[in-house]
Amino acid sequence: MKKTAIAIVVSAMAMPVLALDPMPKEAGFSGHVNLGVGTGSIESNFLARVPGIDVDLGDETIDKLDSPDDESITLPSVNYNVGYTFAGQKTRVFLGSDLESFLKFESSTALSLRHDFDRMGNMQLSLLASAYPGVDVWQDPYKTDGKREDTEFSSTGARFTWDKILGSNFELKATAREIDIDDERSGQSLGLSKAERNLLDREGDVTRVELGYLAKFGDGTHVLRPSVAYIDRDLDGDAMSQDGYEVVVRYIYNTSDFRWVNSVMFQSLDGDKENPIFDEVNDEDVVGLGSRMFFPGAFGLEKWTPNVGIVWADGDSDIDFNDSTGWMLSAGMFRKF
Repeated sequence: MKKTAIAIVVSAMAMPVLALDPMPKEAGFSGHVNLGVGTGSIESNFLARVPGIDVDLGDETIDKLDSPDDESITLPSVNYNVGYTFAGQKTRVFLGSDLESFLKFESSTALSLRHDFDRMGNMQLSLLASAYPGVDVWQDPYKTDGKREDTEFSSTGARFTWDKILGSNFELKATAREIDIDDERSGQSLGLSKAERNLLDREGDVTRVELGYLAKFGDGTHVLRPSVAYIDRDLDGDAMSQDGYEVVVRYIYNTSDFRWVNSVMFQSLDGDKENPIFDEVNDEDVVGLGSRMFFPGAFGLEKWTPNVGIVWADGDSDIDFNDSTGWMLSAGMFRKF
């Protein structure tokens, strides 16, 4: 059933292109916000709902352990960054939204401290916590003999970002997160042994290290940022653990009256051990595309910038039950202050 949200959640259209945005030119409070609405669909056997705002992300009941069904979603969205820049425009502290995975609907609130060094480059340390209202997952996603119960998914962690390393155009981002599920009961309904259920545990640690390079052409009209990352999903359940690499190419076309942001992503993740239910290893390839267009000055607006965007991603696992697909089309209004 199609649901409509009644509160604001983090936008699934957030697409960071630069490792760090340019530092504000003036000291004091400043930031930006993008308010809008998005509609699309998600396919996942693990996501349950966004609590408190009546957005379902998966079916309560399933009758077989097969590929997930499609769930339509419509929800308001916000992407924001608000903070204070100290005198000298070298140090800034701010609070912002951070999208970690569209397919898993993982989003965080980041509290960050940044300092721009004259020769070393620009460095930022961020503390990450699950955004409110967050997302619920199924306690036992494999239950087929009745309604599945949902439980809270949360994560905490930190990220270190080093932009313009030693005056170069190279950028480094290193993120470490701990995943927690309130009631993790994967496989309990299937009569598995304790050792087999432990293989399905979705809690644990996730590490991601990314190296990118920023190139500008045509006096900054064209910006290209390729990046490569290593991902280690070191979960407590070895059958759910994965590690592998990610390649992303981001491109911006920027003029005074039009801005076009694009992103293409490919992930290749190898599973650790066989899933005791399917006797398969959770190897997975993920492909993602995103595009967003901004129209400064449209409709005679001076402070707000209309924008539209689309994001699509597909995760193809060797285990059909673990497949996931999602897309979202959104429209918003961006304001910098």
